[in-house]
This record gives sequence, C-alpha cells and structure tokens, in this order.
Amino acid sequence: MASKLLTLAIKNMFRSKTRLIATTGCCIISSLIVCFLLTAQYSLGRVMRSAGDSQNLVMMQKDRY
Repeated sequence: MASKLLTLAIKNMFRSKTRLIATTGCCIISSLIVCFLLTAQYSLGRVMRSAGDSQNLVMMQKDRY
C-alpha cells in the first residue's frame, strides 16, 4: 500500500513541471530563511553574552567590509 501511494505521489509531482519548480523553489527559499534567522539569533546571542566581558575590543576601518 505504501509503495503504491509513493508511486502515485511521485507521478503526481511530475505531472506539472511549473508547479514542481515553484514548490521546490519555495521549500528551498523557506529553508534558507529559517537557517539565516537561526544563525542571526545565535550570533546576536553571542554578542549579548560577550557584551558583559571586561575585555572587549572593537576595531573599525573606513570603507572596509
């Protein structure tokens, strides 16, 4: 039963190429957004934890990114 359902689902996915591309693209983009937000949250947490340290060094150089 499960293999028949899996075969039917795969056939249905490839029935419309445009819908397949749109669905795959949206899943990839949403995964990238979630990864970015989790990374930003972790990085900001590290900055906030290190803000209380007594030995902070901030260096800035003009026109360098």
